[in-house]
Amino acid sequence: MLAAVLALLATGAGGFLLGQYTAPQSPFDPLWLRAYTDRPLDTAPPGDGFWIAGYYVDYDGDSLESVRLNAPHMDQVIVFGYGFDWEGNAVGRDQHLIRGVTNRQKRVLLFGNFADAGFDADLAHLILTDPEVQERAMSSMLAEANRLGVAGIQIDFENIPPEDREAYTQFLRRLKERLEPLGLTLSVAAAAKTSDTTTGWGGATDYAAIGQIVDYFYIMAYDEHWLGGEPGPIASLDWVERVIRYATGVMPSQKILLGVPFYGYEWSLDPALGAETNAAYGPGRMQRRAAEFGAEVVWDPVAGENKAVFLTDEGERIAWFPDERSLEAKLRMAYQYNLKGIAIWRIGLEPDEWWHRLGEFRLSPEK
Repeated sequence: MLAAVLALLATGAGGFLLGQYTAPQSPFDPLWLRAYTDRPLDTAPPGDGFWIAGYYVDYDGDSLESVRLNAPHMDQVIVFGYGFDWEGNAVGRDQHLIRGVTNRQKRVLLFGNFADAGFDADLAHLILTDPEVQERAMSSMLAEANRLGVAGIQIDFENIPPEDREAYTQFLRRLKERLEPLGLTLSVAAAAKTSDTTTGWGGATDYAAIGQIVDYFYIMAYDEHWLGGEPGPIASLDWVERVIRYATGVMPSQKILLGVPFYGYEWSLDPALGAETNAAYGPGRMQRRAAEFGAEVVWDPVAGENKAVFLTDEGERIAWFPDERSLEAKLRMAYQYNLKGIAIWRIGLEPDEWWHRLGEFRLSPEK
């Protein structure tokens, strides 16, 4: 116990782990004691039916608070996220605090090809093709999973060079062989696709082959329209259904979790500004901004999202964002296609009242 308290105080003051600064958390928060004594607030295991999973981010206090309050309604909490240095070592902030919120059976650690510029194609290529770097990456992932105590590992490699498509599949196959004897699951976060494209952001993700390897296949069914492109729905219902139909045609539906966006985008309509003032907000803040600037929010029943056009100090802007009707449609679509469940990107952006429906649907999806 003394060692746990000393560690608690040291970590509360801020520190370094895995090469990056760990932001301080008040040592007087009882969550620290729970984390270091492995006594999570939520001790329930994942459910046997329809899953509600979600991505927790340590850079937003609202994300931690939401998991703290709503973990009983969740079946997996994916901890975002670790990257790698150029030698293959895992790097990221210490995620020890999550041990105080939810138990080992629900915790999943995410590792991605993150670098300063985002998802780095060169880093992905190095890990996938250099045997020494790959071995170091796998060993460091296993070490961190063991240190924190988790149910599994999720790989989120994006922007992979097209020529590394087969190398990515083989990497996952080797990682699965390492994880399975330890009782750890392997999942992937995959860019949404409606056909077997081999180029572009998610072209190197071979749905059919990878779907046979992993335990769970998380589809990021959002960013149909993104901040750097033309305005439009984040995840229109027709597009999401086409994504689901393709995926269920090449892998077991019960492996799939449908990624659902809990955010919206706002674009500038002034060509002179380009994309520099485009922004992402949670649904609640989107509604408040629309009200602040006197916008008329129009529900688009075909897209299953809200649209608003309004004038700000930065000129005319357009926003697309979800509400509870969007959530309901995605829940029902996932259930209709017999998917394992949904995965929220990301926890902490959602209005509190959404959890009533999420918890209700998880227990009784047919209603």
